[in-house]
Amino acid sequence: MKKVLFVLCVLSLTGCVSPPDTAFTQATPGCKAATAEANGKPVATQFCIKTVAFKPSQYRVKVNDQVLFSGTDFQRVAFTKIIKEGPAKGGCDDLIELQSAGSKTVLLNELPSELVAGCRIRSDAAGNAQPFSKSAACDKVFYTSMAPLLGKVMPVEVARQCSVSVGGQTVFDQRFDF
Repeated sequence: MKKVLFVLCVLSLTGCVSPPDTAFTQATPGCKAATAEANGKPVATQFCIKTVAFKPSQYRVKVNDQVLFSGTDFQRVAFTKIIKEGPAKGGCDDLIELQSAGSKTVLLNELPSELVAGCRIRSDAAGNAQPFSKSAACDKVFYTSMAPLLGKVMPVEVARQCSVSVGGQTVFDQRFDF
């Protein structure tokens, strides 16, 4: 009887123990964390991105150890979910730099006006186009405006700006550089 009880105890213990999550160990560009307060409750957010050569990047977002999002950027990273702290939403926008031959930034006045307006592209003092956020609104004009420029202008992703809000309050807003 003692052997059966011991075996049952061991089996029940091993069934409860899960292996550690190592999917984002040494992830590049990495994991970032933030602690904030939403609706009077503490909120700890962990946002991880792991780039994979020739494949969509992997994402995992946790709020107070609840997985808010786990997936890839095969499509735009945007998510909503109800968690115990309230309604949560978030996502990432690519930060794009437009470069011409020789990795030089493009002059703002060389870009189509609908691209500049739709993507809110600004210039520096020398008139060079600055990196801009490829938001959902920008997506509507980006591809059609860029088509005639391909070959002369190359869009280069330099970073991702990611945010999470809980109950309408921003609890995470950070940039992942590449």
